[in-house]
Amino acid sequence: MVFLYILEHTMLPLFTLVLIGYLVDRKFHIAVKSLSKLLFFLITPSFIFTNIYKTNFPSNSINILLCVFVLLFISFVIANIISRWKHYDAGMTESCRNALMFNNTGNLGVALIILVFSHEPFIVNGQTPYLDEAMVVWIIIYVVQSVGLNTLGLYQAGRGRLTARDTLKIMFQMPIIYLFAAAVLTRYLGLHAENFYFWPIMEMSSQAITPVAMFTIGVQLSQTKIEWLNPDVWIISILKFFIMPVIGLAIIFTANVFMPGTFTAVGAIVFLIYCAIPTAVNTAMFAMEFDNNPNYATQVVMNTTALSAISLTLVIFVGHLIFV
Repeated sequence: MVFLYILEHTMLPLFTLVLIGYLVDRKFHIAVKSLSKLLFFLITPSFIFTNIYKTNFPSNSINILLCVFVLLFISFVIANIISRWKHYDAGMTESCRNALMFNNTGNLGVALIILVFSHEPFIVNGQTPYLDEAMVVWIIIYVVQSVGLNTLGLYQAGRGRLTARDTLKIMFQMPIIYLFAAAVLTRYLGLHAENFYFWPIMEMSSQAITPVAMFTIGVQLSQTKIEWLNPDVWIISILKFFIMPVIGLAIIFTANVFMPGTFTAVGAIVFLIYCAIPTAVNTAMFAMEFDNNPNYATQVVMNTTALSAISLTLVIFVGHLIFV
């Protein structure tokens, strides 16, 4: 019953939005790059700024950060092992690293966390007392992923095709970096961002992240021809949905042994979800931009996103059994 409840109230609403995006694109042929730019230059930066500014980070934030970096490092090592096993060239190796290291924490991830902790068993007297704690953990993860994807991920996607100077130039054009720095500086200086005229714009924009992000994924699915039997794609898909969550559980339990209090029950479920989230959409966009195995990168994003309807439901169900 819990499994079916999670499927109905968490996953179906998200993938209904994906389906709407898919069907609308089939009818009207939406420009996916325009939607991506809307997300990239307005909605996602607004979400980062408003949430970092409003969030009171707990004392265990550093420990959670360390756990995220550990998972990224393990993903990097696994990608290198796969690349040697499959005899990938340099460009394919970098694409494999991006596919395994960077997850869709901004689009699917945010929407999923909001829905999971807005339904049973996390409802108390009609309120959602655990949602704030869950969002704090997710924001920590999201910031690391966003900054990492738009720096290291960008470098890996363009490696061999860009000079170090060109890579740095593109990196410093990323609005996420500046909004993150602005949010931290605003908090440090004690400025009241909500008193500035742009605050309502950023709040409204940040609230649009779930419908716009999921709609965009649907449009991308509509415009991508998926080769379901590509073995290189399935290697990443299996790792994402079966191996990485197991590694995530090991990190959770190890952290709580050596750094007690790192993960509460809510934090543990959030981290477990993070481990199973599909590959970040921007990895495919970077691959297209630099012509670095774009078909492979797009296939991984679409394959992991499509399969996550079932795999994420299983992971959330297991998280309930272990931690709730």
